[in-house]
Amino acid sequence: MNVLIIYAHPDNGSFNHAILERIKNGLVSVRCNYEIIDLYKDNFNPVLVFNSKIKRSDAVNDDVILHYQNLVKKADHLIFIYPVWWYGLPAILKGFFDRVFVSGFAYTNKGGLPQGLLKGKSAWAVYTIDSPSWFVRFFRNSMEWFVIKNAILKYCGIRDVKRLMFAGVKRSKLKERERWLDFLYRKAGSFA
Repeated sequence: MNVLIIYAHPDNGSFNHAILERIKNGLVSVRCNYEIIDLYKDNFNPVLVFNSKIKRSDAVNDDVILHYQNLVKKADHLIFIYPVWWYGLPAILKGFFDRVFVSGFAYTNKGGLPQGLLKGKSAWAVYTIDSPSWFVRFFRNSMEWFVIKNAILKYCGIRDVKRLMFAGVKRSKLKERERWLDFLYRKAGSFA
């Protein structure tokens, strides 16, 4: 199994970075092949530009976008690691979808109906949120979750999408965070 991790957090001292490290360790423990796209480390430009001269389909002329698309193509499983800010994806991750998951690569339209081109892949959305879990579950059941699962991944043909949400991070205790990280290590080790 080939796993691609798309990591979207600017702080290497963050809990999101600890999640990245623990998932990597879990994958290594079962000798699973993986690659990482670290959007901040790569200084990825999330700004999509298209106008009368530049089309979204011109992504085939951008070496960075082509590299990312090749990594997505090669992967059997995608893992997105990110924080939720203002009940949405970080702008850099949204820009990744805007620039990389373009028509002709991730989806196409046939007879006016969308057809996903990334079928056969699975994905996890692993994210943190500072709001307490009771608040998220009852009042804000993650608008971003709907967007990433249905409006993006399922639209592009990825049907097997799992959510691994860690809420209340700001007020969580070290013991709870360690429990979460141990869970992710074991989960990543399940790819054996």
